[in-house]
Amino acid sequence: MQELLLSRDGLRLRGLVLESGGLFSRRKVLDYRAVQSVGETCIVAGEEQYLEAEDATRPGSDLTGLPVLDGSGEELGTLDDLHFDPATGQIHAFQLSRGFVDDLLSGKAILPLTGPAIAGEGAIRLSSAGGEEGGLMG
Repeated sequence: MQELLLSRDGLRLRGLVLESGGLFSRRKVLDYRAVQSVGETCIVAGEEQYLEAEDATRPGSDLTGLPVLDGSGEELGTLDDLHFDPATGQIHAFQLSRGFVDDLLSGKAILPLTGPAIAGEGAIRLSSAGGEEGGLMG
């Protein structure tokens, strides 16, 4: 697997880029709805079901390394990884880096998404409003 593709609103995984394609071949993107299970080292899909249109997706790698800000604008760390429910593809937490030394001494932080997060060009801002469905928008 080369890349994760997220829905435009960022609420869930939409596809897995298996082959990047080339001059004479198309890019192969497995539709996440075909995934039956996710293990530590492999992904099992029931059938070959590929995404035809990728215009409703965004690459997950576009978000890695962006600063994550709380509702008041304070930086919590930079996005290192996404945590998701393997059964649904729903994103439920961010893994944050707070710098090499802090990560080494304290480990990387896991930040559960309890409300919406808005991904801009240069940062991801968490909503300060509670009670809304979590996920990544933008």
